[in-house]
Amino acid sequence: SNVPGQKHPFITISFLILGSLYAMAVTTTVWEQSSQKDFSKGKAKDVSINSNNEVKLSQALMKVEGEMAEQRIWSLVEDSKGNIYAGTGDKGKIFKITKEGEISLLFDSPETDIFSLVIDKDDNIFAGTSPSGLIYRIKPGHIPETFFYSGEKYVWSMAFDNSGNLYAGTGINGKLYKISSEGKGEVIYDSNDTHIKSLFSNGDIVYVGTEGGGIILKIDSEGKPFVIYDTSDREISAFAMDPKGNLYAAAASGEASAGREEPTRPGSSSPSGRDREERKSTIYQITPDGVFMPIWRSPEPLIFSMMFNNDSLLVGTGDEGKIYSVIPDGDWALIAKCEQNQILNMHKSANNGEIWISTGNAGRLYKLSSDYIKEGTLESDIRDASITSRWGTISWDALTPDNTKITISTRSGNTEKPDDTWSKWSDEYSNSSGEAITSPEARFIQWRAKLTSEGAATPILKLVTIPYLQRNLKPIFRSVSIVAEPERTVGPSGPSGPPRPSGNPDEETQSQAESVPLSGKKTIRWQAIDPNGDSLEYSVYFRGDGEQNWKLLEKEIKGVSYPLDTESLPDGKYFIKVVATDSPSNPKNLALSQEKISDPFNIDNTQPRVFEVQATPAGNKIYIISGKAEDAGSYIKSISYSIDGGNWEIAFPSDRVFDSKLEIFSFSTGILTDGEHTVAIKASDSAGNIGTAKIVFTIK
Repeated sequence: SNVPGQKHPFITISFLILGSLYAMAVTTTVWEQSSQKDFSKGKAKDVSINSNNEVKLSQALMKVEGEMAEQRIWSLVEDSKGNIYAGTGDKGKIFKITKEGEISLLFDSPETDIFSLVIDKDDNIFAGTSPSGLIYRIKPGHIPETFFYSGEKYVWSMAFDNSGNLYAGTGINGKLYKISSEGKGEVIYDSNDTHIKSLFSNGDIVYVGTEGGGIILKIDSEGKPFVIYDTSDREISAFAMDPKGNLYAAAASGEASAGREEPTRPGSSSPSGRDREERKSTIYQITPDGVFMPIWRSPEPLIFSMMFNNDSLLVGTGDEGKIYSVIPDGDWALIAKCEQNQILNMHKSANNGEIWISTGNAGRLYKLSSDYIKEGTLESDIRDASITSRWGTISWDALTPDNTKITISTRSGNTEKPDDTWSKWSDEYSNSSGEAITSPEARFIQWRAKLTSEGAATPILKLVTIPYLQRNLKPIFRSVSIVAEPERTVGPSGPSGPPRPSGNPDEETQSQAESVPLSGKKTIRWQAIDPNGDSLEYSVYFRGDGEQNWKLLEKEIKGVSYPLDTESLPDGKYFIKVVATDSPSNPKNLALSQEKISDPFNIDNTQPRVFEVQATPAGNKIYIISGKAEDAGSYIKSISYSIDGGNWEIAFPSDRVFDSKLEIFSFSTGILTDGEHTVAIKASDSAGNIGTAKIVFTIK
């Protein structure tokens, strides 16, 4: 609708498009997942996803059954007879597990946590505790005794050197103690950090990791500390060493606590979800000649434990209980996952090579088998096809040694997250070369791979491919407009523009009761989109008011505009129709089209008529010029006059408002000289047409 007092430079039709539209052409689209990043977006159960972009069965975790109802198993150690000892929290107990798997309580301490355990060559067990910061000694066959009192709250870590000296890392004042075999200790390093969190002994060299500033240092045989590297991380949580003497340090980032405060222990809640999200863990390698480099960034926020096994690092993480295998050259894999949240410690038995795993939340013991789990699954992430689609043939690339198998199922639906409205999982597809997907047409689809093994090998999944074809949808129009193209002036350097608006300022504010008529050369413009992203082409038609048939102006237009010369059309009311088709992207029998008709608009190429012009003397050689201006199709927009070829002056109608097809006007000439005078009068209609008249009179 028109608003009085508002100028309408063009006629436009627009509407709101509801829903989200995606630029996806109606050609077959192939959803392919073949990378570790792709597979890791899904939900894995008992499968391993490695950096070689392979999905395998996880290594089996065998739970050690027995009476250890503890919240956490912090520490593991082994004596010369192959017995395993486990230090726990929050009840501060030490359990003994024999080679035969029998579990018994060795020591129920008055402390809450046994954070660290070490054992000497005589099978004497030393236990570092909290909250009293005591170190207990348990000789074979003897009652446990207090060996050393640190005066600190935590004894986080312990290690022996070749001379039998015991080193103890404590908190919350970050002191490192060297303790003789008689239990006499001295502070050999008083850190500025809050905690000495990790220790690792390599002969007479002891490596130290702190919490607070994330410093790595070494203590030589004379007890002199030397900083190897001051990381940008918060905590050095674990050490390991390979047979070549390369040291590996696990570091966790995050803001350090201000001052020497008690840390947030594994299993307790962190200050906020945001803090948890900011945690990142990295493994650094320090070569024997001192070269320091990061080799792996963990996908998990925390690394609790680490050990070297064969040619790779085993890394225990939180907060999802995942175990990774990391080869120092950069390859890595998720190899196992516990039901519990944290992998707190790992130990490889010197007796039989078994790898022991201890967890937190809750405390459990496992053995990591070299065999694979018999069955595992990987649910992919959800594929959004944007539009209801027809699914093609699913295929996959895999290695299936004897007695192994991979099958895949699919399901589909129209909600972003699978719910009861989704289809059920299809029957399993077993032909990796390709099987027709039986899930119904929908917007979303998901696949689930099942890996099984009846032997010692694992199948390997490398690639899953699902082709699909979107349902073809009609093009959608946003607008159709008939606009006046601004003229461009041509100067010495070529065209310039756009020009400034021309015309009388008063013409901008004249009210109009209906659409502005058009005359001269105009442009038809439109906006249309295709929900499938198909290429579009257009046909443009016109029809006069009262006519039945549309007349074609042009077809197979690739652009979004078409010139319209209104001077070739008789005056009257017209409509424009634009038809869009997606035939350039579809077979003719499947192509779809949509059309949009403009609001009616008027064409007026007829000049206004200026008539009944009279010059009436008003005395003192002043004349009143009066007359009428009329147009058949448009409103009179302006009237102006010129006396004897002088400047054009504005004349207003009798009611002061240009709002009609017929306007009566009059104006005064002012004082004139004797002789003949010519007054020219010019009237413009709202379509820009101009009509003129003149009157000649003589003053004696």
